[in-house]
Amino acid sequence: MKASFVIPVHNGSAYLAETLDSCVQQKLKDIEIIVVDDGSDDRTVGLINYFIEKDRRIVLIKHDVNKGRSEARNTGIEAATSDIILTSDADDLSHPMRAGDTVNYFKKFPDVDIVTTRAQVIDPLGNIGGVLPTQPFSWKNVTEKKMTYIVHSSMAFKKKVFEKVQYTSGDYSKNAIDDWKFQVDAYKAGFKFGYLNKTLVQYRYIPKPRDEKKILELKELCLG
Repeated sequence: MKASFVIPVHNGSAYLAETLDSCVQQKLKDIEIIVVDDGSDDRTVGLINYFIEKDRRIVLIKHDVNKGRSEARNTGIEAATSDIILTSDADDLSHPMRAGDTVNYFKKFPDVDIVTTRAQVIDPLGNIGGVLPTQPFSWKNVTEKKMTYIVHSSMAFKKKVFEKVQYTSGDYSKNAIDDWKFQVDAYKAGFKFGYLNKTLVQYRYIPKPRDEKKILELKELCLG
């Protein structure tokens, strides 16, 4: 059972090297690392090519224009050749055992389609700020709190999920809740979630403005 990291990036040269290095250093070697450059105009593509020269498991796919992170995710997943998709944002880090432990989890629980894990939070400099309050997926949390308590970069799923569920572009992508909607859509489509109770990712928290009113409207629209 092979695994593919799928990493969308737009002008992400500040942190992408750390992200790629965390994928390259996986203990499970039978992986591919697909990076979708979404119309970057900084040093991102040059950085990716530098890593490709050192590790041929890395594949670069380029969007000529910026299409948004949902489209970039979908492009990468469609191109993946593995049974298992490991999601990662371009500034988050994966523990060296993430791919191996995830593949073993799917082997142990073959009825599970999507698995998530615990996660630490780090600041822009990489300092650890603690463990995030992740939880197993719960429809009650979604309907009552509008939350999944899932760190997107901890998620992995069987590629067959993508046949029915893709990431939604437009407002969901622009407001950075396309991952939340993917999880909700996957649940609605009947896919089963599992939870690997290990801290296998580090989520880099970089404060950004959010339109909380618009986000709530989009979530209610999805659940309505």
